Amino acid sequence: MYVDISTIRRNGKSSTRDLLRQSSREAGKVKHRPLANLSACSTADIDAMCLALRHTHDLTPLGAVQDQLALPQGLSVGALGLVRDMPQQLGMVRALGTTRAGPLALWHVIARVIDPGARLAAVR
Repeated sequence: MYVDISTIRRNGKSSTRDLLRQSSREAGKVKHRPLANLSACSTADIDAMCLALRHTHDLTPLGAVQDQLALPQGLSVGALGLVRDMPQQLGMVRALGTTRAGPLALWHVIARVIDPGARLAAVR
């Protein structure tokens, strides 16, 4: 696997394409298969992937890099599970019914609990 970075220049504009690729031989020819498009990633993320791919068999050089990385905490899955199960325990699901309006109203309440805002903001 490797990261393929190429820049295309047309009419004074340039665009960069970053792909994670895998190369293999089939019938004596080298084939390149794209695994992922990395164009949305930052240059620091792409550099980290290149470094990790270079040191696939010996990861000791990556120990020094580990101190420089900051990992932000993602969304909490437990809170979403609680928000999903609580209406069932409180009897809201049974009270709203199974018609089309019932699940929509429940969805509206859950959307307000997760992110308080306007009614139309939940649709966005």
